[in-house]
Amino acid sequence: MTLEEFTAQLNATTFWKEFTFSGTRFFPRPKHQVELADGIVKIGSLALVFQLKERTEETSDPEAERQWFRRKVLRKGTDQIKDSLRYLAENEEIRLTNEQGHEVAVRGADLQDVKKIVVFLAGRSLPEDCWSTKFHLSATAGFIHVVAANDYLGILDKLRVPDDVRLYFEYRESVLPRLREDGVVVEEPDIMVAFLSEKALPEPGSIEKLRAFVQDLDAFDLSNIMRDLQDHIVNLEKSTDYYRILEEFARVPRSVWREFKTRLVISLEASRTGDPRRPFRFAFAKSDCTFMVASLDPELPATGEDGTKMRTNALVMFTKAAKYDLKTRIGVGLLISKDADYFQLDWCLVDEPWTINAKMEQLLATPSLFGAARERTVDSFHFRADGVAGV
Repeated sequence: MTLEEFTAQLNATTFWKEFTFSGTRFFPRPKHQVELADGIVKIGSLALVFQLKERTEETSDPEAERQWFRRKVLRKGTDQIKDSLRYLAENEEIRLTNEQGHEVAVRGADLQDVKKIVVFLAGRSLPEDCWSTKFHLSATAGFIHVVAANDYLGILDKLRVPDDVRLYFEYRESVLPRLREDGVVVEEPDIMVAFLSEKALPEPGSIEKLRAFVQDLDAFDLSNIMRDLQDHIVNLEKSTDYYRILEEFARVPRSVWREFKTRLVISLEASRTGDPRRPFRFAFAKSDCTFMVASLDPELPATGEDGTKMRTNALVMFTKAAKYDLKTRIGVGLLISKDADYFQLDWCLVDEPWTINAKMEQLLATPSLFGAARERTVDSFHFRADGVAGV
């Protein structure tokens, strides 16, 4: 497997196929084809732009490997990043096909946050000073991340959630210039430990703490239900566009995924046992989004024409009510119901400005609709207190 294939597979798994582009060739003018980048991840106004450099003819000569690194990674890789930014600036839109096979218009003017990343796969004789090079500062392109392929794998393996990856590269960009100025050399695991622990700066030799990191996949991972989301979306305009719901999950950290999954598991159990349960809702202020999870009342029809209408109406009502109650612009709702031995998952998204609504006020006056809302802080990352390696 080549580095390009490896990175494309990693990105499609972490950022989902809908937001990942590995084929980025386009025609800025007739008969003139160029490549935007070796890979792109685009989630709303966020883009991760990748250039990939693989050593295919390594030698045992450290100086030859150093020259390859300087020529291919630091010079050519960063020059190609500059080209990518120029293409985005010069073209009103660039139409690319994502890993899901859908054509998407990428508009540089819409991108407010662009992470520039060069990933390299080097030979075994690459000198230590090259391995320790973590970034490049360009007068025109700004900060460019330089990441070894095994470190990039480690970043995605530890973080798993798109917004946490974004935050990690944001943190990385903020601390590495300060470390270089102070003459402090760190490895990627040191940066990861500092990020997960919310430390101001990474410290050398932190890898031991990384072994105590708790990767509680069962508690937060939503990958399985996200893969099938497109087949279960309810949209009042009959649209098949499910990207916005995926985007709302891609814009929030692991803590939000964990909170959502906790409510999902409880609602699934309520549907399995046939016990009525009030809908759940919580909001994430930074993305101005309310998430709602409900199980359909077992007394109501869930299948056939009447069941479809009942599920749709209940889902939209609960989602709008939750969004209104917590005063956000966006609401993402999931309704769970049971069909014999199977569960039905119905999704919807509501996106409209919050305004006073008399009907909603009347609906929310019903004490049994939702439980009491309270504000609280939830940690995204956990470490074992005894320092024993996590799973």
